[in-house]
Order: sequence, then structure tokens, then C-alpha cells
Amino acid sequence: MFPTRSLAHPGAAERSSRAPSLAPAPFIICSPRRWAWPLAGVGTALALAACGGGNDGSAPPLAAKPLAEACAAYTSSALPHGAKVTRTELRKADATLPDACIVRGQIVSSPESTINWAVELPTLAQWNGKTLTIGGGGFDGFIPTDDPWYQQLVGPSANPYVKISSDSGHQVRGFAWGKSDVALRNHAFDANHFALEVGTAIATEFYGKRPMRRYHMGHSNGGRSGLISTQKYPKDYDGVVAMEPAISQQAHQVNLGPTVLRHIFKSRDNWLSPAKIALYAKAETAACDGLDGLKDGIIGNIEACNYVSTELLCQGADNDSCLKAGQIESIRLIYSDHKTPVTLSRGAVGYPRYGRGGSSTSDWQSYMFGTSFEAPDSFNHMAVTEAARLVEGNPNANILSHDPTQYQAQYARLAEMIDGTDPDLSAFADNGGKLLIWYGLGDTCVSLYRTADYFDTVKQRLGASKVQGFARMLTSPSNGHDLDGAGTEPRSIDLLAAMDAWVEKGTAPDKLVATKFAPGTSTPVAQRPVCEYPKFPRYNGTDDPAKAESFTCSAT
Repeated sequence: MFPTRSLAHPGAAERSSRAPSLAPAPFIICSPRRWAWPLAGVGTALALAACGGGNDGSAPPLAAKPLAEACAAYTSSALPHGAKVTRTELRKADATLPDACIVRGQIVSSPESTINWAVELPTLAQWNGKTLTIGGGGFDGFIPTDDPWYQQLVGPSANPYVKISSDSGHQVRGFAWGKSDVALRNHAFDANHFALEVGTAIATEFYGKRPMRRYHMGHSNGGRSGLISTQKYPKDYDGVVAMEPAISQQAHQVNLGPTVLRHIFKSRDNWLSPAKIALYAKAETAACDGLDGLKDGIIGNIEACNYVSTELLCQGADNDSCLKAGQIESIRLIYSDHKTPVTLSRGAVGYPRYGRGGSSTSDWQSYMFGTSFEAPDSFNHMAVTEAARLVEGNPNANILSHDPTQYQAQYARLAEMIDGTDPDLSAFADNGGKLLIWYGLGDTCVSLYRTADYFDTVKQRLGASKVQGFARMLTSPSNGHDLDGAGTEPRSIDLLAAMDAWVEKGTAPDKLVATKFAPGTSTPVAQRPVCEYPKFPRYNGTDDPAKAESFTCSAT
């Protein structure tokens, strides 16, 4: 977990010869790079060339040839973790992506878990000397770099990077593979680590020099996979961008199932249609819009928003201009903390509420209510159901009857492996790593407050001053988990470029600006500062409301 384009976004589209064996290389440390790993099976001469030595110019790198020729010629039998190249392919440039050589392969970890991976190599002239691992989503089971949504997520700033991704060790979108400990480890943290080392070796072979920076960027489960890498493999990345990271997935499943989801799908009178969602969203926005100093359709000050929709209660026949009592209760549960008595990793019990403003995004339909009461298809319903089927060992498990308290050990096993909640990021920080977390305040899939609580534990463990030196948690109001809503466009914030500037130049991401565009166009109509949580953009009351400088990041 969490979302893939097919499982999490209902209705969205989804979709060599062997080289001679080389002698093992020694452990090479290339100054000034702060990390190194044994180039397992890669020749000593190649390793030295990666450090700037051992190449007298008589053997130019493969990438010096035209990309189509170099791509067809690339092969390797000396990759880490027993990785094997299965094929190479040339992707021709289109409107958004440049030419790239895609190297594909596998790592067979066990009979239960094979990792499919892909490494995208730009031309030698375009490569910036860095790699970017792109995290997946949902229960994984797909190659993120093959999905246009994930290419759009990282944006055009990622095009000069070697891009690395994997399916995390399984090829299905459900959770049945979770019975295998090896598959769990791969999904939780090992697959990205292995793929990174494979991608680093391929880049070194292809370009004749070792990458000098390595980054990770992901959303939801992909954000979790980046965040957990800072805990499990703190030397893997120079910087991690974690967007709306799903760091406590079993807590989500255990606590939402018996509370809000069971209530919603127990009776049609509790389920909200798109028209009912829109009715509530309009009323909530009207009540809370101005709490940030400006009525602009954006609920910025979510903590001051305490709107309860009692005046929408139907007084007669049900219709789209009123809500039934059960529907009002569903909304109350969305905005309530949940506490099923099941103890998970690090003694965690419960799962927090969701932030205000999600009803004005696609989140309430995609994640809570879905498109049908009779045939539930919301992501949250699917995720809870898949987990229940796994822990019960019953393919017909149903959230209306599933009791998580009867499966404490089974849920704890999953959480101990998958949770990205270790607060000790000292090794990552001490190695110079940078962490950037971003959230849409209206997210109704992964609770903002769960990650905020985690970030507080990091500050308690390391000290707020140290954390400020290497990590930020930033937010944007009226954005949901699908990155849409009445607020600014999250993709307008170049988080990858901000991370690179932080790592390379020491420029902290404290002055980022997000832009809102006219519907269906690239015409900017408003800008807002991207504030560090728990602050939000407050209008100063006098200047141009379309300009970011007219707002101040405020906690009240």
C-alpha cells in the first residue's frame, strides 16, 4: 500500500547476450562521495574508472555511441544481488519524455518473490550524473517508470536523471503475497535497495563513471518506501522526497475497517453519492473558507474548521439537497480519531482523523465512498478487505464481519515489517541526507496527522534543531491524496529540484511557491507559499491575493 493508478484511482487508466565474467572488485570509496558499496562482480578497472582513474581514453564509455546503438549493445553478467538483464529497449522522445535506453531485468529472491526492475538511461549529453529511484503505490506489483502518472509526478526536472524503479517483488495488485516473509521484506524496503544498487552498477557501466548523487521520490506507499529507506538503509540516498507517505498501513486497515468503513457500507442510508459529497463540500467550504483571511474556495486553516453539517439533515423525503442522519455520522467518523484495540509496531494503537477539505477533492469518492454502494470499489474498502483476507486466510473475508482484534499477531507481523515509523534517523542525517515530506491537507487516504505525529517523534529523538538541519514537513491546503482539489497544483512545486538544491547548495526548501492554474490550462491564476506544518498560508488582508507574497505562513 498505498495507491496505484488502478487500485487507488477508480476509473483511471493503468496499465541479451551475456558478457564475460569479470573478477570481483574491491570496496571502492570515491571522494567526495559519502557512500560506497562493493561493486559486486564488476571489474576493478571499471570501479577505478568510476572514481576518475583507470581510463586512459582508449576505451570511451558505451554511452558515447548513439543511444540506439549503445542500448542495443548493453549487456551485463556482473550485476549485484544476482540481477539478470532480460532485455533493453529504446524509448523515443515524446512531448514530455526524452529519448532513453530502458534496461529491464529480474532479481529472483525466492520462489515466492521475484523483483522486476527497470533502469532508464538518458543520453550521455543529457545525464546529470545522478540517479532517481521512483517509488510505487498501493500494493505495488507494477513498474512505476512505465506509468505516465508517476512520470508526471516526478516531472520534467527528473529527465536528466537515471531513473530506477521496481515492482517490489510481486506481479499482482492484491495482498496475497504477504504470506511470504521474503516478499514482505522486498515490498517493505529491500526491493528498492537492490534495484538502486543494480541501477548504480548499470549507470557506471554505461557511462563509465559512477553516479555522484542518488535520490528517491515517491507518493503514498512510494513515499513510505523512501522514508523507510532512511531508517533501514541510511546511506542509500542523498535525499528523499516523500509525498503523503503511507507509513502505518496496518493501522489504517485495522482502525478504518471496524469504524467508518463498516458504518458506511452497513446501510445505503450511510453512503454518500457524488451529489451528496458535493452538497457537503459546498457547505463546509462556505463555513471554513474565510478562516485563513481570504474567501477563495480554499480551506487553509483546517484546525479552526469545526463545521458540523446538522443544518443539512433531511426534514422530509431524501434528496440531493439534504443528508440523512447516517450520512452525517459517516462524515463525523471521517473527522474522528479511530482506536481499535490492536497493538502494532512500536506499541502503536489507533489511527488519526483526516484533514478538512477532502470533500472538495476526488478523495471522498475515490477513497471512502467509491462509485457504488452495492459493489464497493473505494480504495480504502479494497485495502481493508485485502488485509482481512490475508490475515484470515479466507478469500471471502468481509469488512462487515471481520474482527481485527482476533488477528492481533497477524497484523503485528505485517506492521513490524512494513511500517516506516522508526524515529532514529541519526545515521541518515549524519551521512548528510536530506528529507522532504509533503502533504495535501485534505488527504482522505493517508492521514496527515499520523505522519505529523511520527515527525514529532523524530524531533523528540534527535532534537528539533538537528531535525531542522536535514528535514522538512510541508503542506498545501485543499489538496487531496490524488493531488487535486480547490487548492494550488502540487505538481507545480518542483520538489525534486528543491531537494537537489538543498543537497548541492545547502538551500533549504523554505521559500517554495505553489501555483493554481485556470481549469484545463497552464495559465496561472494564483500562488501560495508552501508552508512548514503546522503552518498554513494566511492572507495579509491588503495585497494582491493572487501573489504568494501576500500570504504569511501562520500557525493560527
